[in-house]
Amino acid sequence: MNRNSTDFACLVTSFLTDYLPLQRCYSSNTLLSYRDTLKLFLRFLGEAKGISPDSFYVKDFRRELVIEFLEWYRQKGAGISAANQRLAAIKAFAGYAQFESIECIAPLQEVAGIKAKKTSSREVSFLTVAQMSALINRPDINTHTGFRHRVILTLLYDSGCRVQELCDITVADVFLNATSTVRLHGKGNKYRTVVIADETASLLRNYIQRYLQGAPGTQPLITNRCRQRIDRDGIAYIIKKYAEEIHREDPAFPKHVHCHMFRHSKAMHMLEAGINIIYIRDFLGHGDISTTMVYVRADNRLKNDAINKLAPKVTGETELPDWSKDKDLLQFLNSLK
Repeated sequence: MNRNSTDFACLVTSFLTDYLPLQRCYSSNTLLSYRDTLKLFLRFLGEAKGISPDSFYVKDFRRELVIEFLEWYRQKGAGISAANQRLAAIKAFAGYAQFESIECIAPLQEVAGIKAKKTSSREVSFLTVAQMSALINRPDINTHTGFRHRVILTLLYDSGCRVQELCDITVADVFLNATSTVRLHGKGNKYRTVVIADETASLLRNYIQRYLQGAPGTQPLITNRCRQRIDRDGIAYIIKKYAEEIHREDPAFPKHVHCHMFRHSKAMHMLEAGINIIYIRDFLGHGDISTTMVYVRADNRLKNDAINKLAPKVTGETELPDWSKDKDLLQFLNSLK
């Protein structure tokens, strides 16, 4: 470590290279999330406060500054949930720093005590079965690029995986036999195996025979055009490209389709098909059933809309007479003592 490094810089380095990966055994994805939060905080210091990282010390890391950072982040377009995630990373760092800089424990405890903002129940954005089918089948499989894109969109939906889980799939994670499965490396460094449809298995078998014949098991299943492991931005670009094409032809099709919408859509379609919520929880890799219940609530809203649309057709007249205009009834009510 450079002798001129501040105590804050030293703590950030040890937090990311020793405490999180070695002492807490956090996954690489979690490390990247924490790293990105601290990078954002340093960017805030430079842009909003004119403070250079080499002149920022632990004693300057105070509650008021963190709250200002979160407000700055929200003004950049981040939602409350995203800001709360950044706050969680900041609080974890403050908790670690308390034990390493005991002389600053009071202000650090104030940072760790910042409350997250309450969020309203999030709406689940998803595509209908017809819309998802149109999107998945949009790429031209007669071209190398189109075939690769079809595999990406199909597997992202059929496995219900998170986008990073898709990026991390290797050739050895794919098992194509009587019951074809894909092994996914999820949050918390946990693995789960999900069953894929026969059509998806056939597509993957063809893809591997064409482009990955003889590849080692460690070879990424999905690559970019440079034959390197694809990243989340690459997959987001592919989805955006085809969604916008369909939207231009059919304005009713959502213009903005994000990666996680595939996962939402798979969950909703499974629920609509009558699949048990416990299986859906395990399929999606949720640690808590309450996370999966968001799809049940969304499904109930859809059922409520359907019921309200159906009711007038079945029950007939929905406008009830105005009882206040019935003079005989009013006289009777007024006579009651």
